[in-house]
Amino acid sequence: VDRITAQYHQLEAQFIEEQKLRKKYHNQIQDMKGAIRVFARFRPLGRSEREAGDSVVLSQVDAFTVDLRRPDHKDSRNFQFDSVFGQGSTQDEVFTECRDLVQSAVDGYNVTIFAYGQTGAGKTHTMYGSKEDPGLAPRSIQTLFDMINRETQRGGKTFKVKAYMVEVYKQDILDLLTDPPQKGQKAPSLQVKKDVGRGIMYVEGVTERPVSTPQELKALLVEGERKRHVAATKMNDCSSRSHLMLSIIIECTVKDTEQVRYGKITLCDLAGSERPKKSEVSGEALKETIEINKSLTCLGDVIEALTKGDKSIPYRNHKLTMLMQDSLGGSAKTLMFVNCSPARSNTEETLMSLKWASRARQVTNDVKKNADSKEVARLKQVITLMSQAQNVQEEPSEKKDMVS
Repeated sequence: VDRITAQYHQLEAQFIEEQKLRKKYHNQIQDMKGAIRVFARFRPLGRSEREAGDSVVLSQVDAFTVDLRRPDHKDSRNFQFDSVFGQGSTQDEVFTECRDLVQSAVDGYNVTIFAYGQTGAGKTHTMYGSKEDPGLAPRSIQTLFDMINRETQRGGKTFKVKAYMVEVYKQDILDLLTDPPQKGQKAPSLQVKKDVGRGIMYVEGVTERPVSTPQELKALLVEGERKRHVAATKMNDCSSRSHLMLSIIIECTVKDTEQVRYGKITLCDLAGSERPKKSEVSGEALKETIEINKSLTCLGDVIEALTKGDKSIPYRNHKLTMLMQDSLGGSAKTLMFVNCSPARSNTEETLMSLKWASRARQVTNDVKKNADSKEVARLKQVITLMSQAQNVQEEPSEKKDMVS
């Protein structure tokens, strides 16, 4: 019996290693194709769920597969993803499989990591975590500067890093790094424009802060998180009422060739979809819920149009989809987390999230490296500045026309 038990444990260890290797090569291939990678993660049952006698209906089959049991329908559904993290997964395990994307940004690619799922499913925990158990954003920041320091010590390259942080609240894009408006005044809503020089989307007039250490960037992250709109609902004590985006821009100059590379990491924590009847929100919180669900519907419409190969993609239907245009069907390397509740009481919401994520996995981006000679980089910067100046001149005339 002891010999058979030892053989079993040996085979089990070999299987786990084989799964890790298979997952690594699979994700490398998907990355080369430009396919959006989708990782599934589900949390343990919450205290209130356990006290209410809720049961677990979502389980991890293997490194790529989740199984959702539907007791009311007496059936189950399997879903395939690029990686699966079960209830016992740690923040470190999750980040280990995302680390390569930080290197891609240093090498001159646009990178997006975003989290989708119902309210209370663990999106903010995955993306930002806590001081004691940091999530993807603080770990990416530390790793980014570790990589930059190694490259700098080898010589031949110089780096500049800057960042901005915005939230999409209802129909507005709000700058989280600017001074709050005075009492009685409304914060100005920013606009999404296209950078003609580089062919990417940007937020006009947003506060971009230069940073030179991970401590500076983490402090910026804390500042932005503190200003984000949150509220308590029946389903989540600290429910995010907006979509939060942190963008880190990396400019690398290669001294020998004078080549300039531009990389960008965008970390996006989407607000959770929710049913007003379950969250029991009212008043302002109900208006927020309606706007959140509307924006996520627009995001779903974009993904559906991309998977069908439609010629016209409805990016302009919402500011959220305009902001994410580079990430969905654009030139970025994109990783999506679908965060799910394993509770039986959330079976239908979990099923909707898994179906949504499966569609997103069919989208392929045209991934491109952003690298120019010094002169071309200078000319693109001039074009961008001229375009921005033209937009500023056009706005007063547009307002004047509206008044007349």
